[in-house]
Amino acid sequence: MSAYSLLDLSQVPVPDIIETLDFEVIFKDLKQQLININAQHAQVLNLESEPLTQVLHTFAYRELLLRAQLNDVTRANMLASATGYDLDAIGARYNIKRLEKSTNVLSEGRENEQNTENSQLLIQESDTNFRRRIQMAFNGLNTAGSEGSYIFHGLSSDPQVLDIDVTSPAPCEIVMTILSSQIPSGIPSDALLVKVRHYFGLKPDGSSGFKNYQLNDSEQLQNIRPLGDKLTIQKVDVVEYQVEAVLGLLPGVGQDEILLEAKKSLSTYSDKRHKLGKKISVSGLYSSLHLDGVDTVRLISPVSDIQVAKNQVAYCTNQLISTEVIYD
Repeated sequence: MSAYSLLDLSQVPVPDIIETLDFEVIFKDLKQQLININAQHAQVLNLESEPLTQVLHTFAYRELLLRAQLNDVTRANMLASATGYDLDAIGARYNIKRLEKSTNVLSEGRENEQNTENSQLLIQESDTNFRRRIQMAFNGLNTAGSEGSYIFHGLSSDPQVLDIDVTSPAPCEIVMTILSSQIPSGIPSDALLVKVRHYFGLKPDGSSGFKNYQLNDSEQLQNIRPLGDKLTIQKVDVVEYQVEAVLGLLPGVGQDEILLEAKKSLSTYSDKRHKLGKKISVSGLYSSLHLDGVDTVRLISPVSDIQVAKNQVAYCTNQLISTEVIYD
């Protein structure tokens, strides 16, 4: 993980304006309001078959829907919970647009034809990455220089940039490590490195001071790198590992179902930790595998925490998960 940390939006308390919805509570309140107006309605409202009771049920349900809509509107205006176009609207407040990139792909099923048609595949920045850049908006108000601004501008260079680490081993020397979403391991392609270098005003080979080079005619040179900074942009160093474990199940527990859920849970943990500098802990692996129905977990590999440097990423290459039945 980068040394530059942001507020964890998932830990921000839910605003008081978002209420817990309960149909019975709403119906009870409406019923009591009507009784307060005319106490003679009390006996009638105790009967579910009465038309007046059914009318109150209708009103209560419509109020429930209205309150739910207000909750949704509130969430759509919060950075922590907005998605899609709602998140785009929040980004517009900070003059930040979701990144998009078009790439040519072969038409499906026509790879072997001589006159193959190309189609455009639009790669859009994910909500998670876009939300992170919005959160860092104030770091983009000036040129790169601080750690946060370098990270912000690096993430803004291409939607396939997943994570960035920035260090300064010596005065005026900056080393930027790129993790991409192009392939599962996270290693960026040479073309992506060229794109990021171009964004910071560097030549394709990483040297500085180009005047005539452009990635394509539609892009303009980004004047965001301080003149005194010597910037090196490099690929992430991947630390590969595999997980081997035996799950102990009690008799009667469905082995196939447990095995499938365990692999999904392990993949979720591995994907969550697939960021720069995030170590793989033995305790985290145990937690991801110890699901309901699993009595014991015997972790064979890894035997200890996998430590990862700031310019490295941990990548799970294989899952060797098996089950055994435990008889008391």
